[in-house]
Amino acid sequence: MPTETDLWTYRPAAELVGRELDVVAVQGRLQDPSVRLVTLTGPGGVGKSRLATEAAAGVAGLFPGGIHVIDLPACVDLESALEGIDKTVRDVTDRTLLLLDGVEHVARDLATALARHLTATPRLTVLATGQEILRVYGECVLPVAPLPTPGPLAEADVADVQDNPAVGLFVRGGRLADPGFALTEDNVGAVVDICNLLEGVPLTLELAARRLRLYPPQELLGWLRRGGDRRFPGPVDLPERQRSPLAVAEWSCRSLSGPHRTLLSWLALFQGGATLATAEKVSPLGPVETAVALDHLLDLGLLTLDEQPRAESRLTMPRTIRAHGLALLDAAGEEQALAARQAHARHYQRLLPALEGRFQGSEQQHWLRVAVAEHDNILAALRHLEDRGDADERGTALPERAGLVAACLQPWLVRGELKEGLRWFDATGQALKGTGRAERAQDEEWLRTRARLYSGAGVLAAALGDHDGAAHRHRRAVALYRRLRDPQAAALPSARLGHALFRCGERAEGQALLSASLVTLDAQGDTAGSAEAAAALAEVHLAVGETKRARVLLERVGRIQRQNGAVRDLARTVHIGARLCVCEGDDAGARAALKESIGLYESIGERTELPAVLELFALLVLEQAGQPQRAARLLAAAGALRSRTGVGVERERADRLGAAVEELRRRLGGAVFATAWAEGLRLRPEAMAAEALAATEPGRDEGGTEGVALTPRQLQVALLVADGMTNRQIARHLDIAEWTVVNHVRGVMRKLGCGSRVQIAWAVGRSR
Repeated sequence: MPTETDLWTYRPAAELVGRELDVVAVQGRLQDPSVRLVTLTGPGGVGKSRLATEAAAGVAGLFPGGIHVIDLPACVDLESALEGIDKTVRDVTDRTLLLLDGVEHVARDLATALARHLTATPRLTVLATGQEILRVYGECVLPVAPLPTPGPLAEADVADVQDNPAVGLFVRGGRLADPGFALTEDNVGAVVDICNLLEGVPLTLELAARRLRLYPPQELLGWLRRGGDRRFPGPVDLPERQRSPLAVAEWSCRSLSGPHRTLLSWLALFQGGATLATAEKVSPLGPVETAVALDHLLDLGLLTLDEQPRAESRLTMPRTIRAHGLALLDAAGEEQALAARQAHARHYQRLLPALEGRFQGSEQQHWLRVAVAEHDNILAALRHLEDRGDADERGTALPERAGLVAACLQPWLVRGELKEGLRWFDATGQALKGTGRAERAQDEEWLRTRARLYSGAGVLAAALGDHDGAAHRHRRAVALYRRLRDPQAAALPSARLGHALFRCGERAEGQALLSASLVTLDAQGDTAGSAEAAAALAEVHLAVGETKRARVLLERVGRIQRQNGAVRDLARTVHIGARLCVCEGDDAGARAALKESIGLYESIGERTELPAVLELFALLVLEQAGQPQRAARLLAAAGALRSRTGVGVERERADRLGAAVEELRRRLGGAVFATAWAEGLRLRPEAMAAEALAATEPGRDEGGTEGVALTPRQLQVALLVADGMTNRQIARHLDIAEWTVVNHVRGVMRKLGCGSRVQIAWAVGRSR
């Protein structure tokens, strides 16, 4: 019988990492005599058993009747588990703690007996662990989350991540496997990626760290991405259900019924999760069955409903469970797997075209965020349609794929997925042209779809800075529309062609075509297309020094876009207006316009055009405001974002930026410049915008903040403090522990010489 009066369940000698606050929380409940039942719940491998034993050991003096442990999964059957509980309760004469480890799979049968014992034995306190709660009256449920991870970092730095709990646990495990292992500048990027990939789950982090005796971190990362860790063996003194990620997943799903397993396997297809509404739409079960199944999967921790900032909550699945779900889907047979993948793809075939018309309206911000959040799922749907093409007897896969690709233009521009998007647009357009069905290739609908794809590809090529390629693609789109004898549809691609030709050096031809296209668009009442063409023409006028004409066009375009709620287009127009202000010597107007443009871009998470705005703003900051470190951070951040998105920079601007960098290096000195530049490289896009918007106006004293460099995380915390957030709110916003926020606030105060949060707000140039 696995019942003991000594601790314990599996309890390694090494100290607990990153669970200080969790231990205090559990012990606080156990110290309260009015709390009789505490249940630690969370996904498999998260460390519930380890946390329970650590917390119980710390309050052993409060339980003179002893601490008794029953490892439920080790019991032969439910009857032996209940017999062990009965035996322990019969002997209770003083305050006693009963630790029930692993109540999942027997929770419902156990609950009734446990409720009876708690009522009959006032001196009994129960601490339970499991993936499922007991649902006993008075039960205090404490969720146990994975350890916080560093999150995606453009440039990982040892100093920034060495105190992260997930990194700390992995490094400790690495040193046990290889005494020479250490976190260095060479391996910190791979270590951060490993911790993010493994989602901060302590068991998988420790098991992965053991492999460092065989693989260096970068090779280990690739091995993990290929799923090599599913079956690797863990320590022999671990319970069998915890010796590998596969064992954890199989144990976690052990009690699922057939329909619930089916739903789990279908939802495993979603990368990055799915909204609750999406899960209900694609479910192979009926509405009632689906609701019951989702509740059960959430109860077991196999699904988690994660709140998203400025977006719908998403059902997400732990990595180990998702891998097991995909294995279940493959094991269900080819027919079942195909049905699931078709349902997944069909959902996005319907969703994106339905959203496309909303990308221009007053709710553009919301719908673009919805579409951008589905990027990985859209790519999975496209790959399914691409793979299905050769075996598609009805010939529907290719047009379905083409419709989905065409609808992805705006989300891919916003997200900065330019090269990936261009590949899909070009490949799909070529597939439509080269289809074996000659009669379909000449069909009017197919020709229109090809024209849309060529025009969208031209937009993506222009965003990458390939204006020759953009002109070539727009020409093909215009030719197809002319072949269809549809001059109205050809007007906007013609305007884009004119702009591309101008950027290629064919200025007279490009400007004439752009002007003629604008007249056509105006005549047919296409306000969105007319505004795009007019903004492009204003940019042309600005380039040739016709500032008055540019000003008239920009004012007209701005009014239209504000009225229509076209946030992204308005941000671009305001940016052009800022460049016009620079040409006219209106530096204050340029700064105000750039700040507005940055704010608009950040409101939709735009990444493609943000670098150009940040660069121009950095140049103004350098020339006018005397904030060289801020200028260095912004230029570094913009360059890093260009590298990630593939957006090129024009030669003239590149020369100007190069000169600015050399000026900053001379003014700041090598060490300070290198520090500021490295901090800029590590900024996330949202922090880039915050960095720019925090700049003070020319002539205003920053209180000495330029003399000290805050880390990117300290800067984020300082800005949120300035916005009036509490430490707890900041922790939730940044997805870090509250004690980490406290440490960052102290660091900011020390560096800036501030004695209060109000002084921090003043020092970073923001008002509450």
